[in-house]
Amino acid sequence: MAISIQTARADRGSVAARSIALLAMIGAKAHAALRALQMARMLSTLSNMSDYQLAQIGISRSDIPKYAETLMADA
Repeated sequence: MAISIQTARADRGSVAARSIALLAMIGAKAHAALRALQMARMLSTLSNMSDYQLAQIGISRSDIPKYAETLMADA
């Protein structure tokens, strides 16, 4: 069975394209996981602050989720 050079090049290109697509998918999932971890840490940190500390930065305890999302959107 003979394999032409053109077929071999096309196969390599296809493998490279699939590999790049797989890496992009993994990267996107890793990025989403990192953002979720950062959000959880932000919520935890803000929740552990006293009411006085929260007032010093201008938020109340009920504002924590919205404030954390605002901070994450700017990052």
